[in-house]
Amino acid sequence: MTLTDVDAWFEALDHPMKAGAQQLRRVLASLSPEVQESVKWKAPNFALKDDFATMNLRRAAVVQVIFHTGAKPKPGHPEIMIEDPSGLLRRADRNRFVVTFSDEPALLAALPAFTAIATAWVGQLQ
Repeated sequence: MTLTDVDAWFEALDHPMKAGAQQLRRVLASLSPEVQESVKWKAPNFALKDDFATMNLRRAAVVQVIFHTGAKPKPGHPEIMIEDPSGLLRRADRNRFVVTFSDEPALLAALPAFTAIATAWVGQLQ
């Protein structure tokens, strides 16, 4: 078995919510057969035609996923609208949202809602 850069990154990761972060990774990687994983900005990054999600595990008690439309804002991209009855999303910019988990049980319980959010996000990318 060959380790990818992201596999190696997770193998070296010392984080109390590592198992939950790996669950989020599986969700993001499974959204489309074309999803490409890499390590970018010192964290797991997910792309189709352009980057669409980046994980942030820099703080010990938090796992974040930032949904975006690429490294640079795209003013011409239609505004992404996500229904979020779970309340997981925080809008950071017009087409940038952040999901923050501060404990692993809550992260695991929110996986169905997170999957719906991620699926809706990818469905609106251009």
